[in-house]
Amino acid sequence: MGDPAALDRLPAGYRQLYADVLRGAAGDPRVRAMWLAGSLGRGVADAGSDLDVVLAVRADSVAEFGAQWRDWLARITPTVLAKDLPGMPGSFYSLTPSCLRLDVVCEQAGAADPEALERRVLVLDKDGTANTPAKSVREHRPCGPDPAKLTGLTEECLRQLALFPAAVVARQDWLLGVVGVQSVQMMLYQLFVEANQPLPPMGVKQWSAKLKPHQRQICAALPAPTASRDGVLTAMRAASAAFREAARAALDAAGAPWPAELDAAVQNHLSAQLGWTD
Repeated sequence: MGDPAALDRLPAGYRQLYADVLRGAAGDPRVRAMWLAGSLGRGVADAGSDLDVVLAVRADSVAEFGAQWRDWLARITPTVLAKDLPGMPGSFYSLTPSCLRLDVVCEQAGAADPEALERRVLVLDKDGTANTPAKSVREHRPCGPDPAKLTGLTEECLRQLALFPAAVVARQDWLLGVVGVQSVQMMLYQLFVEANQPLPPMGVKQWSAKLKPHQRQICAALPAPTASRDGVLTAMRAASAAFREAARAALDAAGAPWPAELDAAVQNHLSAQLGWTD
């Protein structure tokens, strides 16, 4: 099937590693098919992408391959780190001596669903039976933000804010306060990403690309917390204000109600405990 052109976007060394993996898969009778997955499979790989591979293993050999994957990997490349993925026999992530990242998922041959196949590139098919994506998959995908996810993020952020005066300020635990601020900032990022759905295909590590320009500006302008009273309080107040404003807009656009009773209780609590006013 040839070498996928997307491999050219990865740093030097990945094309040879891919060739070695493909050789190992082709020479193992237990492996019946192989795909490129992750950002390579979605066609959006860049210099920060990993070599993500999915192997279809014969049903009667899945357990054996799962027990022997380290031997299989050792025949392909030396590694300085190789860890199995819990609950997924034969699946692992690894790092070579030149710090190339190889992640492999093992599944039973014929078990892939059409939606998963749509995000892969088939590079080996010994039996000619590897499924092709069903055209109807795209038609049934959600095409916008999930109101339940937006609501869940909003409620969790408000819950954590309610804990802030007692868990952080009263105890003067400014290290925990730094973590708390970062948690609110992360929820703000997640809120923006969900509000921007559907996103074009992109890799997990393409972080800023999931935000609109004004959202990036909001996140970038938030003060970084320092482990001191002023540093934590200033950063938390800014992060919580930015979150509440963004969450109101996101919920409204998605047609979801604002949790007014919860928000009022939390704001009254912060006012009483910290002197903050909306």
